[in-house]
Amino acid sequence: MVKIGSLVRYVPSASATFKWEEYVKTEGRDPGIVLREIDEKGTTTRRFEVRWQNGKVTEEWISFLEIFE
Repeated sequence: MVKIGSLVRYVPSASATFKWEEYVKTEGRDPGIVLREIDEKGTTTRRFEVRWQNGKVTEEWISFLEIFE
């Protein structure tokens, strides 16, 4: 279960990888640490702010994250 403080890795959907091959670059990104859950009105899907190994901070949908082992 993904929660604040979890180490996670990014898992793009197969269609996103194909369409945005140049945009989705995961090298040097994993693992990341979940900083906070984003609570935004109008959506029921959970989103998290993640700081990646390469230093970037992004907002990611829970469906694109899995626990890093």
